[in-house]
Order: sequence, then C-alpha cells, then structure tokens
Amino acid sequence: MNSEWHTHAKCAVRAARAGMGVAALLAAWLPARAQSESPLTPPPPREVRRIPADNTAEPPPLPPDQIVQTVLAREAECLHAHERYGFKRSVRLQEILPGGDSGGELLQNSVIYLAEDGRRYEKITDTNQKNFVAASVAAEDLKTLTQIPLFPLVPDQAQYYNFIYKGSQPLDELRTYIFEVKPKRSLPNFRLFQGLIYVDDHDLAIVQMYGRWDALPGEEGPDPDVRRIPFTMYEIYFENVEGKLWFPSYIRSDAYLHSKTGDDQLRLVLRMTEFKAAPRPPAPAGGRPSP
Repeated sequence: MNSEWHTHAKCAVRAARAGMGVAALLAAWLPARAQSESPLTPPPPREVRRIPADNTAEPPPLPPDQIVQTVLAREAECLHAHERYGFKRSVRLQEILPGGDSGGELLQNSVIYLAEDGRRYEKITDTNQKNFVAASVAAEDLKTLTQIPLFPLVPDQAQYYNFIYKGSQPLDELRTYIFEVKPKRSLPNFRLFQGLIYVDDHDLAIVQMYGRWDALPGEEGPDPDVRRIPFTMYEIYFENVEGKLWFPSYIRSDAYLHSKTGDDQLRLVLRMTEFKAAPRPPAPAGGRPSP
C-alpha cells in the first residue's frame, strides 16, 4: 500500500507543477477501491533527514533574509486569494486500536462557497459516524479540529518570529529551502506557529509545513472534555492552483490516547479539493474595474 501511495504522490507533484486540477491530484493518492472501502489513511512515505542543530548549512543562492521577506509577501498574496475561492472539504477522524485494528470513524464532507454578499459560508453535505471505542468524539468536535491557521506567516506577523535557515532538500520533484520557525515569545489569545517550513526554490512559496501552534488559554487545561482530542503536531501539504498560488490541500495529524488496553491512536486527515475562484463583480458603467 505504501509503495503504491508513494507512486501516486510523485505523480501528484508533477500534476501540481503543471497546474492540473486539485481534485484529480488528490483522487490519485489512493486507489479507487480503497477510497470506497474507507481504509485507514496510510502515512506519507518519507526519508528521515536530520536537520542540523547549528546554523552551518550551505548558504542558498539568495540571502536567507531576502528569501524570508519574499515568502512572507507570497503568503499574504495566497491568503488574500484564498479568501476569494470556494472548495470542497473532507474531514476524516479515525481511531486505530492497539494492534492496528480500526475503531471508530467520523467523516464529514462540506462545500465552502462564496455567497452574493461576498462572504464565505460552509454547507455540510453529509456526515457519517462509526462509534468510537476509546475516544469520546462527536461531529461538532470537527469544527474545533479544523480551526488551525492556514497562512500563519504573513508580513504583519513576522515580528513575532525568528527564521533560521537549515539548508535545502528535494521534495519529490521540487527543490526546497528549509527554515526553522520559532516564536520570539508567547502572546495571550493568539496562536503562533513553531516548526519547519519548506519553500519552493522557484516560486519562493511555502509548499509544506510541519509543526504546532502554541495553545490558546484553556486548550491544555485540566478539563477532560477539552483534552479528549489531543492533536498538537500537524503536517500540511500545499498544492499549486492556477500556476501562481499555493493553497493548503492536505493536512494530517496523529495523536495518542492512553487507556487500560494500551495506546489508542487518533488520526485526523483534512482534504481540500476543487478550488474555484468566485467571479469578480462587473465594473460600474463608465467606471474603471476595481483593483
């Protein structure tokens, strides 16, 4: 299964580079029969590469500070563009019991669309649930699980972070610069990202992230209802849209719950497909189009 997934993943990157539709890209990640049977989502295969502890990596062609400034500007561009797009979203929460057996599962599909008032709304199209064995999970929990910042690194937030260049690394058919992102300090009632970002050396845009967000007050408190879904580390893959934009399209996180029978695993997988830009309103008669 993993080798087949890896083959599809490489094809997917080629498709993204060529600007193919995101729906076809993500559909290729799993065989059609496996999708219909709703299996446990296989982990992305990856070669373990240790990031050096010190900053002695070979310098990139551009100064790291210049790369960071361009990345921040590109993130702002992608964020503003993303707000004008509708898409389909699938959220799957799976329970993996000790020994690898499948337990409960919660799947929710929805459509994110832009209404005539210009605002974006979500319409849930279907929800399917199989009872969980060890975890206590309800459909309304999915809203909390998916509320992570998709574009946390924009220019007005750069002041809160240190960016440390760690070297370059191939990512499928891309070549990426790796930066370690560290918050300078904690901010009350505000989430800050901490982890690694992978920047495409051609577009100077983020194509993968791996890390966590500082918890908001109360998220790690003693209340068991708050702590029952203990996701912390997220892996986010971005896909090319219309040749110049990079949108998050695949998010995964694993967590473990301690029980009397052993460690029960929860896996969260979020997919976003079929990005469609809302048509711009026509320019007023005799006037100029809005920028």
